[in-house]
Amino acid sequence: MSDDQINSEHRPSTRLLSFEIGQRVRGLRREHSLTRRELAETTAISERYLGQLENGQANASINILHKIATRFDETVSALIPSNGAAPLSHQPLADLLSNLSAPEQEAAFQLLRTRFRDDHVDRKGIAMIGMRGAGKTTLGEQLAEMTDVPFIRLSQVVVERAGLEASEIMELWGPTAFRRFEFEALTDLIAEPGKIILETSGGIVGGEASYNLLVDNFHTIWLRADPDEHMQRVIDQKDLRPMTGRSAAMDDLVAILREREPAYRRADDTLETSGRSIRDCLAELLSISKPVICA
Repeated sequence: MSDDQINSEHRPSTRLLSFEIGQRVRGLRREHSLTRRELAETTAISERYLGQLENGQANASINILHKIATRFDETVSALIPSNGAAPLSHQPLADLLSNLSAPEQEAAFQLLRTRFRDDHVDRKGIAMIGMRGAGKTTLGEQLAEMTDVPFIRLSQVVVERAGLEASEIMELWGPTAFRRFEFEALTDLIAEPGKIILETSGGIVGGEASYNLLVDNFHTIWLRADPDEHMQRVIDQKDLRPMTGRSAAMDDLVAILREREPAYRRADDTLETSGRSIRDCLAELLSISKPVICA
Protein backbone atom coordinates (compact mmCIF):
# COMPACT_ATOMS: atom_id res chain seq x y z
CA MET A 1 0.00 0.00 0.00
CA SER A 2 1.41 3.41 -0.98
CA ASP A 3 1.94 6.33 1.39
CA ASP A 4 -0.77 8.23 -0.49
CA GLN A 5 -3.23 5.40 0.14
CA ILE A 6 -2.31 5.26 3.80
CA ASN A 7 -2.68 9.02 4.16
CA SER A 8 -6.00 9.01 2.33
CA GLU A 9 -7.38 6.45 4.77
CA HIS A 10 -6.62 8.78 7.67
CA ARG A 11 -7.96 11.81 5.86
CA PRO A 12 -11.66 12.55 6.41
CA SER A 13 -13.86 12.21 3.34
CA THR A 14 -15.29 15.40 1.88
CA ARG A 15 -18.74 14.42 3.13
CA LEU A 16 -17.48 13.68 6.63
CA LEU A 17 -15.46 16.90 6.74
CA SER A 18 -18.50 18.91 5.66
CA PHE A 19 -20.58 17.21 8.36
CA GLU A 20 -18.01 17.93 11.09
CA ILE A 21 -17.70 21.57 10.04
CA GLY A 22 -21.49 21.86 10.09
CA GLN A 23 -21.62 20.43 13.57
CA ARG A 24 -19.06 22.96 14.80
CA VAL A 25 -20.95 25.85 13.24
CA ARG A 26 -24.21 24.68 14.81
CA GLY A 27 -22.51 24.22 18.17
CA LEU A 28 -21.08 27.73 18.16
CA ARG A 29 -24.40 29.21 17.11
CA ARG A 30 -26.23 27.48 19.95
CA GLU A 31 -23.48 28.37 22.41
CA HIS A 32 -24.06 32.03 21.57
CA SER A 33 -27.87 31.62 21.65
CA LEU A 34 -28.28 32.76 18.05
CA THR A 35 -31.01 31.69 15.67
CA ARG A 36 -29.97 30.74 12.15
CA ARG A 37 -31.68 33.86 10.86
CA GLU A 38 -29.72 36.09 13.25
CA LEU A 39 -26.45 34.47 12.17
CA ALA A 40 -27.43 34.97 8.53
CA GLU A 41 -28.13 38.66 9.06
CA THR A 42 -24.82 39.32 10.80
CA THR A 43 -22.61 37.36 8.40
CA ALA A 44 -24.21 38.15 5.02
CA ILE A 45 -24.71 34.42 4.41
CA SER A 46 -28.16 33.27 3.36
CA GLU A 47 -30.23 31.43 5.94
CA ARG A 48 -30.85 28.64 3.43
CA TYR A 49 -27.13 28.12 2.87
CA LEU A 50 -26.44 28.08 6.62
CA GLY A 51 -29.02 25.32 6.96
CA GLN A 52 -27.27 23.29 4.28
CA LEU A 53 -23.92 23.96 5.91
CA GLU A 54 -25.05 22.86 9.38
CA ASN A 55 -26.51 19.67 7.90
CA GLY A 56 -23.25 18.81 6.13
CA GLN A 57 -24.72 19.41 2.68
CA ALA A 58 -22.49 22.33 1.64
CA ASN A 59 -18.79 22.62 0.91
CA ALA A 60 -17.94 25.89 2.60
CA SER A 61 -15.24 28.17 1.21
CA ILE A 62 -12.60 29.71 3.44
CA ASN A 63 -14.37 33.04 2.90
CA ILE A 64 -17.63 31.66 4.33
CA LEU A 65 -15.84 30.08 7.29
CA HIS A 66 -13.99 33.33 7.94
CA LYS A 67 -17.26 35.24 8.22
CA ILE A 68 -18.73 32.71 10.64
CA ALA A 69 -15.55 32.48 12.73
CA THR A 70 -15.28 36.27 12.93
CA ARG A 71 -18.88 36.51 14.15
CA PHE A 72 -17.98 34.27 17.09
CA ASP A 73 -14.54 35.83 17.72
CA GLU A 74 -12.89 32.59 16.64
CA THR A 75 -10.30 31.65 14.02
CA VAL A 76 -11.16 29.60 10.94
CA SER A 77 -9.18 26.70 12.40
CA ALA A 78 -11.78 26.43 15.17
CA LEU A 79 -14.30 25.30 12.55
CA ILE A 80 -12.11 22.81 10.69
CA PRO A 81 -11.13 19.41 12.10
CA SER A 82 -7.38 19.34 12.68
CA ASN A 83 -6.80 16.49 10.22
CA GLY A 84 -8.60 18.42 7.50
CA ALA A 85 -7.02 21.83 7.92
CA ALA A 86 -4.83 23.31 5.22
CA PRO A 87 -1.59 24.68 6.74
CA LEU A 88 -0.26 28.11 5.88
CA SER A 89 2.93 26.89 4.22
CA HIS A 90 4.54 30.26 3.40
CA GLN A 91 6.23 31.11 6.71
CA PRO A 92 6.95 34.81 5.98
CA LEU A 93 3.24 35.32 5.31
CA ALA A 94 2.33 33.45 8.50
CA ASP A 95 4.79 35.61 10.49
CA LEU A 96 3.46 38.81 8.96
CA LEU A 97 -0.18 37.97 9.68
CA SER A 98 0.57 36.88 13.24
CA ASN A 99 2.08 40.30 14.01
CA LEU A 100 -0.91 42.28 12.73
CA SER A 101 -3.65 43.61 14.97
CA ALA A 102 -7.20 42.30 14.50
CA PRO A 103 -8.27 45.32 12.34
CA GLU A 104 -5.08 44.97 10.27
CA GLN A 105 -5.73 41.26 9.76
CA GLU A 106 -9.24 42.07 8.55
CA ALA A 107 -7.84 44.67 6.12
CA ALA A 108 -5.26 42.15 4.88
CA PHE A 109 -7.98 39.54 4.38
CA GLN A 110 -10.13 41.93 2.33
CA LEU A 111 -7.15 42.79 0.11
CA LEU A 112 -6.25 39.13 -0.42
CA ARG A 113 -9.86 38.14 -1.06
CA THR A 114 -10.22 40.81 -3.73
CA ARG A 115 -6.88 39.96 -5.33
CA PHE A 116 -7.37 36.20 -5.39
CA ARG A 117 -11.14 35.87 -5.64
CA ASP A 118 -12.33 33.00 -7.80
CA ASP A 119 -13.36 34.64 -11.06
CA HIS A 120 -14.71 31.33 -12.30
CA VAL A 121 -17.50 31.44 -9.74
CA ASP A 122 -20.71 32.39 -11.49
CA ARG A 123 -21.69 35.97 -10.65
CA LYS A 124 -25.27 37.11 -10.34
CA GLY A 125 -24.43 40.08 -12.56
CA ILE A 126 -22.83 43.45 -12.15
CA ALA A 127 -23.48 45.90 -9.33
CA MET A 128 -22.71 49.58 -9.61
CA ILE A 129 -21.63 51.37 -6.45
CA GLY A 130 -20.77 55.00 -5.79
CA MET A 131 -22.26 58.29 -4.66
CA ARG A 132 -25.39 59.83 -6.10
CA GLY A 133 -24.56 61.73 -9.25
CA ALA A 134 -21.88 59.31 -10.42
CA GLY A 135 -24.03 58.17 -13.36
CA LYS A 136 -25.30 54.81 -12.08
CA THR A 137 -28.91 55.22 -13.24
CA THR A 138 -28.12 56.75 -16.63
CA LEU A 139 -25.44 54.23 -17.53
CA GLY A 140 -27.26 51.28 -15.97
CA GLU A 141 -30.47 51.89 -17.93
CA GLN A 142 -28.59 52.27 -21.21
CA LEU A 143 -26.48 49.18 -20.56
CA ALA A 144 -29.65 47.19 -19.86
CA GLU A 145 -31.13 48.34 -23.15
CA MET A 146 -28.00 47.34 -25.05
CA THR A 147 -27.66 43.90 -23.45
CA ASP A 148 -31.31 43.02 -22.78
CA VAL A 149 -30.40 42.30 -19.14
CA PRO A 150 -32.80 43.63 -16.46
CA PHE A 151 -31.77 46.82 -14.68
CA ILE A 152 -32.82 46.96 -11.02
CA ARG A 153 -32.45 49.73 -8.46
CA LEU A 154 -31.92 48.13 -5.07
CA SER A 155 -33.38 51.15 -3.27
CA GLN A 156 -36.62 50.72 -5.22
CA VAL A 157 -36.85 47.07 -4.17
CA VAL A 158 -36.41 48.17 -0.55
CA VAL A 159 -39.21 50.73 -0.93
CA GLU A 160 -41.54 48.10 -2.43
CA ARG A 161 -40.79 45.63 0.37
CA ALA A 162 -41.29 48.20 3.13
CA GLY A 163 -44.24 50.00 1.57
CA LEU A 164 -42.55 53.29 2.45
CA GLU A 165 -40.12 55.69 0.82
CA ALA A 166 -36.49 55.41 1.87
CA SER A 167 -36.68 58.74 3.72
CA GLU A 168 -39.74 57.52 5.64
CA ILE A 169 -38.00 54.27 6.62
CA MET A 170 -35.05 56.28 7.95
CA GLU A 171 -37.31 58.70 9.80
CA LEU A 172 -39.52 56.05 11.38
CA TRP A 173 -37.08 53.24 12.14
CA GLY A 174 -33.59 54.57 11.46
CA PRO A 175 -30.64 53.36 9.37
CA THR A 176 -30.46 49.92 11.04
CA ALA A 177 -33.94 49.03 9.79
CA PHE A 178 -33.12 50.35 6.33
CA ARG A 179 -29.99 48.17 6.18
CA ARG A 180 -32.06 45.16 7.25
CA PHE A 181 -34.55 45.74 4.44
CA GLU A 182 -31.62 46.24 2.07
CA PHE A 183 -29.98 42.96 3.11
CA GLU A 184 -33.23 41.02 2.73
CA ALA A 185 -33.92 42.57 -0.69
CA LEU A 186 -30.40 41.75 -1.87
CA THR A 187 -30.65 38.16 -0.61
CA ASP A 188 -33.92 37.66 -2.52
CA LEU A 189 -32.48 39.13 -5.73
CA ILE A 190 -29.49 36.80 -5.57
CA ALA A 191 -31.78 33.79 -5.12
CA GLU A 192 -33.81 34.63 -8.24
CA PRO A 193 -32.73 33.10 -11.58
CA GLY A 194 -31.02 35.12 -14.29
CA LYS A 195 -28.42 37.86 -14.55
CA ILE A 196 -29.15 41.44 -13.51
CA ILE A 197 -27.59 44.91 -13.65
CA LEU A 198 -27.92 46.33 -10.15
CA GLU A 199 -27.75 49.93 -8.99
CA THR A 200 -27.03 50.31 -5.28
CA SER A 201 -27.29 53.28 -2.97
CA GLY A 202 -24.16 55.26 -2.20
CA GLY A 203 -24.43 54.25 1.44
CA ILE A 204 -24.55 50.48 0.94
CA VAL A 205 -20.89 50.36 1.97
CA GLY A 206 -22.03 51.42 5.44
CA GLY A 207 -23.92 48.15 5.92
CA GLU A 208 -21.21 45.53 6.35
CA ALA A 209 -23.51 42.54 5.89
CA SER A 210 -25.11 43.88 2.70
CA TYR A 211 -21.84 45.08 1.22
CA ASN A 212 -20.04 41.78 1.84
CA LEU A 213 -22.98 39.93 0.28
CA LEU A 214 -22.82 42.25 -2.72
CA VAL A 215 -19.06 41.86 -3.21
CA ASP A 216 -19.26 38.08 -2.89
CA ASN A 217 -22.06 37.63 -5.44
CA PHE A 218 -21.64 40.41 -8.01
CA HIS A 219 -18.92 41.85 -10.17
CA THR A 220 -18.82 45.28 -8.56
CA ILE A 221 -17.97 48.50 -10.38
CA TRP A 222 -17.28 51.79 -8.59
CA LEU A 223 -18.56 54.70 -10.64
CA ARG A 224 -16.33 57.53 -9.52
CA ALA A 225 -16.67 61.27 -10.13
CA ASP A 226 -15.13 64.44 -8.74
CA PRO A 227 -17.11 66.16 -5.94
CA ASP A 228 -17.94 69.17 -8.15
CA GLU A 229 -19.46 66.91 -10.79
CA HIS A 230 -21.40 64.92 -8.18
CA MET A 231 -22.92 68.15 -6.92
CA GLN A 232 -23.72 69.57 -10.36
CA ARG A 233 -25.33 66.36 -11.59
CA VAL A 234 -27.63 66.23 -8.56
CA ILE A 235 -28.64 69.83 -9.22
CA ASP A 236 -29.19 69.01 -12.90
CA GLN A 237 -31.64 66.33 -11.74
CA LYS A 238 -33.76 69.24 -10.37
CA ASP A 239 -32.79 68.47 -6.78
CA LEU A 240 -32.11 71.95 -5.36
CA ARG A 241 -31.37 70.82 -1.82
CA PRO A 242 -27.58 71.09 -2.36
CA MET A 243 -28.07 74.79 -3.21
CA THR A 244 -29.00 75.46 0.43
CA GLY A 245 -25.75 76.16 2.20
CA ARG A 246 -23.82 74.91 -0.81
CA SER A 247 -20.41 75.49 0.71
CA ALA A 248 -21.23 73.37 3.73
CA ALA A 249 -22.90 70.77 1.50
CA MET A 250 -19.75 70.49 -0.59
CA ASP A 251 -17.63 70.06 2.52
CA ASP A 252 -19.96 67.30 3.69
CA LEU A 253 -19.81 65.60 0.28
CA VAL A 254 -16.00 65.65 0.25
CA ALA A 255 -15.93 64.22 3.78
CA ILE A 256 -18.35 61.43 2.88
CA LEU A 257 -16.37 60.52 -0.23
CA ARG A 258 -13.17 60.40 1.79
CA GLU A 259 -14.79 58.22 4.43
CA ARG A 260 -16.28 55.76 1.94
CA GLU A 261 -13.36 55.56 -0.47
CA PRO A 262 -11.59 52.58 1.19
CA ALA A 263 -14.82 50.56 0.93
CA TYR A 264 -15.50 51.69 -2.64
CA ARG A 265 -11.99 50.56 -3.58
CA ARG A 266 -12.96 46.97 -2.78
CA ALA A 267 -14.87 46.98 -6.06
CA ASP A 268 -13.61 44.77 -8.86
CA ASP A 269 -13.34 47.72 -11.26
CA THR A 270 -13.40 51.51 -11.13
CA LEU A 271 -15.05 53.56 -13.88
CA GLU A 272 -14.11 57.22 -13.90
CA THR A 273 -17.03 59.31 -15.16
CA SER A 274 -15.71 62.85 -14.61
CA GLY A 275 -15.02 64.86 -17.75
CA ARG A 276 -16.22 62.08 -20.03
CA SER A 277 -19.21 61.69 -22.33
CA ILE A 278 -21.98 59.22 -21.58
CA ARG A 279 -21.10 57.38 -24.78
CA ASP A 280 -17.47 56.96 -23.74
CA CYS A 281 -18.39 55.77 -20.22
CA LEU A 282 -21.00 53.39 -21.61
CA ALA A 283 -18.48 51.81 -23.98
CA GLU A 284 -16.11 51.11 -21.07
CA LEU A 285 -18.94 49.85 -18.87
CA LEU A 286 -20.04 47.47 -21.61
CA SER A 287 -16.49 46.18 -22.02
CA ILE A 288 -16.24 45.46 -18.28
CA SER A 289 -19.73 43.97 -17.95
CA LYS A 290 -20.08 41.85 -21.08
CA PRO A 291 -18.01 38.84 -19.85
CA VAL A 292 -20.16 38.72 -16.70
CA ILE A 293 -23.70 39.34 -17.88
CA CYS A 294 -23.49 37.88 -21.38
CA ALA A 295 -21.64 34.67 -20.48
